[in-house]
Amino acid sequence: MKNLDKLIYTYKHRKIVYFLGEKYSNNKELLEQLTKHDLDKMFLLLFYDKDVVKKVHRDTSSHHDNDLEKTKLDYMEMVLDWESARYTKPDKPLNAYDTLYDFYPHLVDKIVPILEEFNINYSSTEMEEDVVEYVNSLGEVSENDIKKELVRSIKNI
Repeated sequence: MKNLDKLIYTYKHRKIVYFLGEKYSNNKELLEQLTKHDLDKMFLLLFYDKDVVKKVHRDTSSHHDNDLEKTKLDYMEMVLDWESARYTKPDKPLNAYDTLYDFYPHLVDKIVPILEEFNINYSSTEMEEDVVEYVNSLGEVSENDIKKELVRSIKNI
């Protein structure tokens, strides 16, 4: 399977974003939206190189900082995406609050209310123990797990 390592990473990332969505919000519309988080990447990675997929995804996904119109749910997803990075990317140790101020200060007006709603409106380098436990519980992801996730997502469309 092409890009299996990237697919495994994206699979885990999707699970963590959803876990954080459940942890910080009981918004059913948000959780529904999160079931599709980065799903385009999963399918694109089957056929295209990582760099192409990254560009297409960032340009066409409303939870990224681009020119697309955004809803509050998109900004909420953006926050969860940023918050998850420190649990999945050793080279990105910042939480959502620090990510906002270090990389996206132009979004402060949109993002700070969401950080407050999620009660993560503070700087922190410490990872939350329950999230670390969840990440560890995902264990080894197989090619078969990836296939099941893709088939499940098609059935839910």
